[in-house]
Amino acid sequence: MTDALEFFHEKKPWSRYKDGILDYYLEPYLAKVAKLRRPILIVDCFAGPGQFDDGEPGSPLIISKRLRSVQERGAQVLGFYIEKDPVLYERLDQNTRDLNIPMRVRQGDFRQYINEISELAHDCTVFIYLDPIKPSDLLFADMECIYCQLDRGRSVEALINFMSTGFWRAVCGLADRILVDNTLQHKHPLVCDWDAIAGGTYWQETVFSGQMSDPDRIELLAQGYAERLRQWFKWVIRYPVRDNYDDKFPKYHLTFGSRHSDAIELMNRAMVNARRTFVRACFIDGFLFPNQPAKEIIDPHEAERAVVRTSQTLGKAKWKDLRVRATIENPCTYTDSEFNSAIKRAIQKGDLVSDSSGRRIDENAWIWPPKRE
Repeated sequence: MTDALEFFHEKKPWSRYKDGILDYYLEPYLAKVAKLRRPILIVDCFAGPGQFDDGEPGSPLIISKRLRSVQERGAQVLGFYIEKDPVLYERLDQNTRDLNIPMRVRQGDFRQYINEISELAHDCTVFIYLDPIKPSDLLFADMECIYCQLDRGRSVEALINFMSTGFWRAVCGLADRILVDNTLQHKHPLVCDWDAIAGGTYWQETVFSGQMSDPDRIELLAQGYAERLRQWFKWVIRYPVRDNYDDKFPKYHLTFGSRHSDAIELMNRAMVNARRTFVRACFIDGFLFPNQPAKEIIDPHEAERAVVRTSQTLGKAKWKDLRVRATIENPCTYTDSEFNSAIKRAIQKGDLVSDSSGRRIDENAWIWPPKRE
């Protein structure tokens, strides 16, 4: 059995976590972009069979359900599902035949269809979902011609499963081939291959240099990947997805890019919901008393401290800009509503200064840190 076939035998907890984020986000996203009155295209480049062997829906069925809902309200939609494995493709084709939405189901490497997707992107709002089975399945620049549609004023967003831990393990496993006397051979073909996957050379120092823990190396890899995405997307947010709460390493970092701050707040809301659902299942549901770790308890005072710290770094800014920046600096921790409440309290206490009283939300109000005496 191939890795891909084995993966879809049973839906694992981390896949439910990931698909939950996708599903939660798509509903408000589609409602918002439908107002643009342009066709909506969602592309799943590693679609799998559409349904797991245990009957759980895969991403194509989740996407199709959301597309059908917005189509019924008058939007023009298209689902574009690609699967490389011929056995999985046959199952995908079968599982999507009766979904009653416009779709294109393709067999082969997704790179074969980049030009077709790019042509569609000229007239559509585009959401790209990239969920590879292994790190080497996706090169950083594979979607460049689609992301570049942003320069033409098009709406393009991407949700990417960056397999940070898998990347780290793979390159560590090559150490005896790419290190000579503990020195990395930068021009070695294998090093160049992983440069292309990472989108740069930042990973080399992260993996092989410095004194840091392995979890810190993996987090820095994810940070580097997100920073590289900012060449296309103004806003990028990421969050580590784990199988079990106490796992030392994440399964991967789910990474999202958009040029719209509203999209970042929607995605953060989806990630917060998934995180709290995960924590509730681990520490609250079925227990006589909640026993979640202290950092998982929603603390309004810490939210206030977060917006004050962000303001000190950002300086004078509009209310909404402060909230979005606080979200980027504290991803998957507080919702936009919780940050709004924190900003109001901080203004009323004098921890932030504003031309607003802080009694109600005013996204155009100016906010700045108080002068230090």
